[in-house]
Amino acid sequence: MAGTDADPNAPSSDWWPYRNQMIISLAAMKAIALGVTHLWIGTVKSDGTHLDGTQGFVSRISDLMAFQEGAMVVEAPAIELSTSELIRLSDVTPGGLAWAHSCHKANIPCGTCRGCNKYFQVLDDIGYDLDRSR
Repeated sequence: MAGTDADPNAPSSDWWPYRNQMIISLAAMKAIALGVTHLWIGTVKSDGTHLDGTQGFVSRISDLMAFQEGAMVVEAPAIELSTSELIRLSDVTPGGLAWAHSCHKANIPCGTCRGCNKYFQVLDDIGYDLDRSR
């Protein structure tokens, strides 16, 4: 869906319907073959603006996984934390964080989409100075 015009019915310009459901299903397909019983997803507090970032979604997808295969539990251990709080608690180094991005338009950060803007805001919140003019 990247590189295409936004759906006129979309709640936001970066709407990816069923994205988290698909990613969780693909991860669970591999995880169950490895004997994994608990699948953790990286949802944080600000993801609650989308239904698939809420505790209700996590509970329902977990129920579905357990119903379908009987042993898989989906959990979101950071769902009550902001991204900045999670970074502070996990002691991610600035160098490690510099490798992360969540661009909604490209494989490298475009610097203008909502995902990139959130990334830059988090870097600012945690006090990591990023000079984007270089």
